[in-house]
Amino acid sequence: MALTIETGTAYAFLGVDITPLSQVSSIDSNEGFYMSQQGLTDKVLMTVGMTDSKKKRTPASSTPLGTDAKGPNFRGDWDYARVVGMLLYLSSNSRPDIQYAVHQCARFTHSPKESHAEAVKRICRYLQGTRDKGLIFQPTKDMTLDCYSDADFAGLWNYEDDQDPVCVKSRTGYVLTLAGCPLIWASKLQTEIALSTLESEYIALSSAIRELIPLRRVLQEVGKALNLEFTKPSIIQSTCFEDNNGALGLALTPRLTPRTKHIGVKYHFFKSKIGEGKGIVIRRVDSAEQKADIFTKGLSQDTFESIRKLLMGW
Repeated sequence: MALTIETGTAYAFLGVDITPLSQVSSIDSNEGFYMSQQGLTDKVLMTVGMTDSKKKRTPASSTPLGTDAKGPNFRGDWDYARVVGMLLYLSSNSRPDIQYAVHQCARFTHSPKESHAEAVKRICRYLQGTRDKGLIFQPTKDMTLDCYSDADFAGLWNYEDDQDPVCVKSRTGYVLTLAGCPLIWASKLQTEIALSTLESEYIALSSAIRELIPLRRVLQEVGKALNLEFTKPSIIQSTCFEDNNGALGLALTPRLTPRTKHIGVKYHFFKSKIGEGKGIVIRRVDSAEQKADIFTKGLSQDTFESIRKLLMGW
């Protein structure tokens, strides 16, 4: 699908720079556009006083960020909550690669410790090396609305107080894409406590589909109003990609087992929404191609950069 944007029509909208790929010398393509927020990135670095800091290749450590109740309180000369607020805006618009790292820090805006401030500084060191980066939108010819979901089962175990129920909560990560371009993404702790990896993955898949369904309706209405070709069929096709075999089997199995009866509500929610005739199908995806993995945990440099390339195009 050819996509053109007149120069200046969407320039710096709410701090977001939108540039046609034909005007980006580093990208060999004329179809699509590039979205970035270098001005906000520079503002964050200036606020924290890290405009000349050393660079990091990943925004988060592989070790989850805990409450650190006995650690020293943050006493820096910058406002922790203000900086995290700017980072949240940045991560929600043009930098999904820092979403997980920022959400970790956002949990502690009420009482930040020095360890939390160091986590923010690590994000800044990563941004220092990627100041001009953003999202590359190059839509594919297959105009489907798809989703990728993943979960990290009880990832805070041994990093939070073992008497606090939060220590066994899992993290959900998902991204919804249209024609291969990311539209909505999230990284958040699950509100309920999963009893297994399978269940945490199933909860994440359920959460992603609950976002997918209303977006499908909006896309259908917009398509009808604008007379777009890909919405001419009565049902928009969507594929949900899952890399956990247990969750995949449970989502597609014809019946519950005694060990999964307690998640029957989510099971019946799935069964009422998925199917070839309803436009939503679930497929397995290899972990190396699971775009949502970047939203659930701190990854090694090679894995992080590989998934970032799939998600953001660089």
